[in-house]
Amino acid sequence: MPNLNNYIPEGTRDILFNECYSKIQIENLLRDVYKNYGYHEIISPTLEFYDVFNMNDQPISQEKMFKLFDNRGRILVLRADMTTPIARIAATKIKKEMFPMKLCYSQNIFRVNEILNGKLSEFTQSGIEILGSHEIRGDVEAIYTGIEALKKIGLEDFKIEIGDSKFFKELTETVNLDESKKENLRMLIQNKNISALKEFLDDNKENIDKNISIVLEKLPELFGGKEVIIETQKLLNNADNMTSLKCIKDVYEVMDKLGLSKYISVDLGMLQNLNYYSGLIFRGYCMEVGDSILSGGRYDKLIENFGDSLPATGFAINVDIVLEALRLQEKLTPDKAIEKVVFCDIVNLNKGYALLKTINRAGVKAEVALFDSEEEALEYCERVDCYCLINVIDKTEHKMGINGWSKKEYKF
Repeated sequence: MPNLNNYIPEGTRDILFNECYSKIQIENLLRDVYKNYGYHEIISPTLEFYDVFNMNDQPISQEKMFKLFDNRGRILVLRADMTTPIARIAATKIKKEMFPMKLCYSQNIFRVNEILNGKLSEFTQSGIEILGSHEIRGDVEAIYTGIEALKKIGLEDFKIEIGDSKFFKELTETVNLDESKKENLRMLIQNKNISALKEFLDDNKENIDKNISIVLEKLPELFGGKEVIIETQKLLNNADNMTSLKCIKDVYEVMDKLGLSKYISVDLGMLQNLNYYSGLIFRGYCMEVGDSILSGGRYDKLIENFGDSLPATGFAINVDIVLEALRLQEKLTPDKAIEKVVFCDIVNLNKGYALLKTINRAGVKAEVALFDSEEEALEYCERVDCYCLINVIDKTEHKMGINGWSKKEYKF
């Protein structure tokens, strides 16, 4: 077996220097939005019992979880998403009289991904959960907060696509197909496999109402503005009975009144890959990256798995994908460069660090040189593009100009 001490596991990465600075800055900006909108931050354990995620309509397949055993032989998993642990916390740690409540977080998520698909197995999610709100207000609050968060970090040209997890169920309620065929149909729509979808509908046309079949065939392409909802309502005879369509329409109209409809797109073919969604769902995209930068929706039944019934909605932003999008949009702010270097010998270290504090208090980024000679300190300044060195020993200041270093007396 090869020695792997110089390598890291597939799906992980080292984040260095400016990229590290930018990622932390993004997390802090998102956190500021949440906190200013009344969200309370929480941190859940990196390790959870496997039983937390092992439930009916398991949100994440067990094959995608990193598993290990504790010292008593119990199965643990690395945190595979944040919504499920928050559901556990809501049911077991928060008093009922405190709801509705708004929570936020920024934590690393661990999922086993195929090596060749380019997805990370460890990535950072920043998000919110709104617990105890079963009305449209919760859905609007989540989408509004998501839009404001993406704007705050400087992202441009993004869209939030909205749909409803109940739409497919309501649409196929009267369709005479067994569950396995319905699931096959759902996957064809989710994967936007238009040719295979048409073939499936042709093969089963005797079991599907003509108008419903027309809508099902169009589902992968039914996205756009409010006109998509109007078109679908015209195609369906029983559109008034479809609560999912009404929900999407109501949310869109509220977002339009808020002046944010330019960020909203309706996608009736959206089918989330997490089973716990029970109502409105949404995803955020931008032109530069293929994966969604934000995903979320309503999950009114999830918390029941932990012994309490509580409606909820929320979203998660994939910070790593957002970081890449901002890099491609040239929107990343580099870390502030070192402006001054203080040079001193061991005997004068107290004076060196005293001066460093004075410089820092003035809002200037500086450091004490880790060298024993002024020449080495000046070479270091050139390497890090710093154009000022202060020598505490002989009380001089060196500045870099077009003709090289110049030297003058420095007054302390």
